[in-house]
Amino acid sequence: MKTSTRMTLDEYLRLEYPFNVLADPDGGYVIEFPDLKGCLTQADTLDEVVPMAEDARTLWIEAAYEHSIEIPLPQYLSVP
Repeated sequence: MKTSTRMTLDEYLRLEYPFNVLADPDGGYVIEFPDLKGCLTQADTLDEVVPMAEDARTLWIEAAYEHSIEIPLPQYLSVP
């Protein structure tokens, strides 16, 4: 019988998740994390993209961890 051990919150927060940045036709940028379903945010300028992305990723992981929701590994770390 295979058992899995859940990583700690800090271990999840140290993982690097790729994100996509899409220019919004109305201005600003939409940031989405393909590996973290529903994790997205917006930034008004390119200078805000990285800090806003980091904030969204951190909050998503913390909330998922607190509610015992599965947190997927980044695709580049997933075993085929």
